Amino acid sequence: MASRAVRIARGVIVQVAGRVLGIPLSIITLAIATRYLGTSDYGVLTTAVVFTGLFETFTELGIGTVIVRRVTGKGPGGTLHRLVGLNLTLSLGYALPLAVLSFLIGLLAYPGRAEVQLAIGVISIGLIFTTIASCFDPVFDVHVRYAAVAGAEITSRLVTFAAAVLVWWTDAGLLAMCAVQIAPQLIRLIISAFAARRLVRLRFVRAARELRSLLVESIPFTLIVLIGVVYWRADGVVLSLFSDPEQVGAYGMAYQIAFSLSLLPQVFSRSALSTINQGYDRDPPRFVAAIDSGYRFLLLCAAPVAVFGAVLAGRIVDAVGSEQFAEAATPVLRLFFIACAAQFLTPMITDALIAAHEQRYLTTLSACNLVANILLNLLLVPRLGAVGCGIALLASELSGVLFAQPRLRRIGVGYPPLGYLARLLPCLGLGVLAVWACWSLPLVVVLPACGIGYLAGAFLAGALPASMRATLFAAVRPGSARQATAEESPSQG
Repeated sequence: MASRAVRIARGVIVQVAGRVLGIPLSIITLAIATRYLGTSDYGVLTTAVVFTGLFETFTELGIGTVIVRRVTGKGPGGTLHRLVGLNLTLSLGYALPLAVLSFLIGLLAYPGRAEVQLAIGVISIGLIFTTIASCFDPVFDVHVRYAAVAGAEITSRLVTFAAAVLVWWTDAGLLAMCAVQIAPQLIRLIISAFAARRLVRLRFVRAARELRSLLVESIPFTLIVLIGVVYWRADGVVLSLFSDPEQVGAYGMAYQIAFSLSLLPQVFSRSALSTINQGYDRDPPRFVAAIDSGYRFLLLCAAPVAVFGAVLAGRIVDAVGSEQFAEAATPVLRLFFIACAAQFLTPMITDALIAAHEQRYLTTLSACNLVANILLNLLLVPRLGAVGCGIALLASELSGVLFAQPRLRRIGVGYPPLGYLARLLPCLGLGVLAVWACWSLPLVVVLPACGIGYLAGAFLAGALPASMRATLFAAVRPGSARQATAEESPSQG
């Protein structure tokens, strides 16, 4: 178990390192886009992105989760390379029709708004790249090896940054900036394909009966993903239909900043997915311990997002956007930072319920949460604009965590260790003190200062348990990946 924990920690660290290195480039790219386009045109870009995002459900169909569960669990199995080959054949067949469908529905949803329609047409091309690239995710999840994922993240951010600079330099206009948004999907597809070929044999597999079985098993996961995607995109779509482009632009900038941090729980969940499935099927105490450790790690990361994000929201908006965005985006960003922190536990809860084959309950809970979220947006957006989106999102995130607890208790998972948050209060206080001491300095100094203060407080207050420290140190020690792989190689069927 120790070697597996090291591999998970290393997978998280590698992916987070890639995301952290990419965040500054992403923020700079966002600043270029907002300053170049202004609130109105950036609102058009955001509208196209959130609308096209509704179709991201169908880029993966939940098949990746089924593949990981089959290869690592006790149920009906299959070899990794064959299952990936089936998925690859399917994805190539529907990727282009999916992009065309997104564009056609966009024409109907925004009649008389030619700029929005054309922007949707450009960004829909990215659905093709995302659909094919998703086929390779199970390879990295089963092997718990994510160097290629991190490399793709950094490379895509570099290319996107360079493309945004080029658009600004040549004054190429709104549609060119829309085209910049699909560059990351293309880069990830190319790098993921080459990296996956080094781990498994990749070939197209045509077997109608096996594919039908895979699709039937993936239906609950497809519904879960569908609900999740609509949940994350519905507020932006409602805002684009019932508010003005300026509010949509403020929403888009705040969303991009705050939820770039939500990648951390997603990365952790992805790295731990195969272990959680193995633990539930073969070693229940290991399953429970993995969830509890995951809760603590994610609470450690979530607390500073909520506190420091709310404190620094105004300064971040000033640094990234122009004065046009300040008044509208600052309160939205504060709410989004808090909602993002509340969302940190959701991927771990989802993984636990899926491992326990509680897809039906998870689907029902997610559907109820989605309906409540949409109703809240329809109620609040016409009155409060983008702030209404933030309030609705925060309320639904908290309710989702709350109502999942009874079913988690039935499968042996305890409540999130909220008492652990009390141990984080001195750490947060030290971080806030660092912010206050450095407030007059540039933001690039204030952000590291609060981070250093928080981590120092975590060590001094004992908020980092010995087991967590040992796992993290082992994960970054040179040679730890080879040692962990030798001790426990993943099953491939």
